[in-house]
Amino acid sequence: MPGYANRTIMLPFPDLTEEGDETIHVVIKNPRMVPVQELQPPDVPPREDGTQDDMATFKAGCAVISRLVKAWHVYDASDDSDDQAPLPLPATADLVAKLPLEIQQRIGEEIQAVRNPGN
Repeated sequence: MPGYANRTIMLPFPDLTEEGDETIHVVIKNPRMVPVQELQPPDVPPREDGTQDDMATFKAGCAVISRLVKAWHVYDASDDSDDQAPLPLPATADLVAKLPLEIQQRIGEEIQAVRNPGN
């Protein structure tokens, strides 16, 4: 099949996986193989007083991550019940915001590796 190699990356999270469950994982498009505009967050205008809106900036980052997600086996970390709900696909910024910080940061590292190679 023609095309680029290594188009996706599977990120496993065995430390987040409960015994007896499928390994928590996220499959993302390889950030090295996507157009740069897919890695750019939407513009976040400053508040009226000129300060940065941290929640809007966070949501913009979640939007970038959501565009990369191809598949996942993850749960809603905002759900405090003993039986957390699995997150559905397609991924959205709102769903990505419900992921544990460890998962968000790991995907962010893959994106940053492309944005700032060698750092």
